[in-house]
Amino acid sequence: MRGIAASSILRDTVSTRSEDAPVQPNFIYIVADDLGAHDLGCYGGEADVSPQLDRLACEGLRFTRAYSNSPVCSPARFALITGRWQYRLRGAAEEPLGRRSAVLGLPPEHPTLPSLLRAAGYDT
Repeated sequence: MRGIAASSILRDTVSTRSEDAPVQPNFIYIVADDLGAHDLGCYGGEADVSPQLDRLACEGLRFTRAYSNSPVCSPARFALITGRWQYRLRGAAEEPLGRRSAVLGLPPEHPTLPSLLRAAGYDT
């Protein structure tokens, strides 16, 4: 009988703690590639290129001071997904086209935004 009472108390304690846990905010992280500074309407573009992105921008958070430190898209995406300067880690796709290198790619010991979010309990 003592075992049943103890397990009942433990169950109630555990369920209370999980109910008191802070709720993580939901968010959507969107990267739209190959766009200029004023290609979208929400940033002053006149062409109706992406009305859905414009609608999301009007309803959500919009960044107005973002800069890329690379003229090539792959290194810029690397920086966004890892939070690291792409020049500090060889293999961030800064190799000249056609040149073969054994170090291209991201070593598994470097965390990425999706892996950190998964570890924090988010679905990615």
